Amino acid sequence: MPTARYAVLQSTYWSGFCLIVSFASVYLLAQGLSNSEIGILIAVASALATVLQPLVAGVADRSRWPLRLWIVASGILMAALAVALLVPGQPRLLVAITYGVLVGSIQIVQPLVNSVGMDAINLGIRLNFGLARACASLTFALLSLAAGRIVESTSSQALPVLMIAMQVLFVASAATFVFRRPAPHRDEEVAPEPVQEPEPLDRAAWMRFGLVLAGFTLAMASHNVLNGFMFQVVTFHGGTASDMGLAVMIAALTELPTMIGFNRLVRRWTPGVLMIVAGVGFAVKSIATYLAPNLAGIYAAQALQFAAFGLIVPASVYYVNRHFPPSQRVTGQAYMTMTATAGSVIGSVVGGVVLDVAGVPTMLLLGAVFGVLGAGCMAVGSNRS
Repeated sequence: MPTARYAVLQSTYWSGFCLIVSFASVYLLAQGLSNSEIGILIAVASALATVLQPLVAGVADRSRWPLRLWIVASGILMAALAVALLVPGQPRLLVAITYGVLVGSIQIVQPLVNSVGMDAINLGIRLNFGLARACASLTFALLSLAAGRIVESTSSQALPVLMIAMQVLFVASAATFVFRRPAPHRDEEVAPEPVQEPEPLDRAAWMRFGLVLAGFTLAMASHNVLNGFMFQVVTFHGGTASDMGLAVMIAALTELPTMIGFNRLVRRWTPGVLMIVAGVGFAVKSIATYLAPNLAGIYAAQALQFAAFGLIVPASVYYVNRHFPPSQRVTGQAYMTMTATAGSVIGSVVGGVVLDVAGVPTMLLLGAVFGVLGAGCMAVGSNRS
């Protein structure tokens, strides 16, 4: 059952992302880093990932290695880095460098994970990408809650142990993601109808795509201002690591209906239209977070995730698949992931500095500004066809 197997791959990937990125502040604050240092560390790691994503994707496009082997190699590297974090008595600088490589690695592999699923769909495998990604969100939600409670009851050193376990599962799921073309009569899963292969992008199309990338960057900067410093936002409102886990879980759970039903959405509206809606969703969510008066308000704002991150993840993947020719699709996915990573850089650097200088409310106001600007760029640049 291809969808179930791909769901395991997506779930183990996003479990690793949850532990490495969402809990970065929890782990690094315990190691003695300041908010600004954490922001700079994540930004530098993300900036390097931004540069390496299209390069790695280009090599993977031309390589004789199947994409799953590239994913396996990445998982082994991340497991080794997590093991290194368990070595006691390391200098703070070495811990920071090791963690930074982890943050970069988990982002570099994301377009490969997306592409291996879209490759299966393009070959006629009846795979429901949205449902698989929804399973990943559910896993992310449950793990974020569990990890928050584990850290609260033990220590931040539990995080590298959890990372190792998730990477072992990630490697195993990638290594076994081998499929055959299904018989034509099988209808156990739903896949979108095949479309005519697009022509290479002309100059005007590249300019519009550039606006989409700019909007995506700003939207993800808004997203990362909140998610990268969720622990600080929650503690500002009187919460704990467990409350942070609950906030992350709420956001992840509300992604599920959108992702599960994405195949229906994309049959009714084009990926370009859905990208515009997602841009508006990011803007509204960031404004609601800024206006939240307490933890309950933060939880309510997190519930708007269904129209923001929950929509843009599958929409961006399908957008590239619709508008890029086959020979450039892995690279196109890398561009999308690269802009998300660039947004993480902006959100991490600016968010961390503003947090130290002006506090949580000003940081969240900045996130709202990013969200509104991102929505505008996506509305202008998205190809609605």
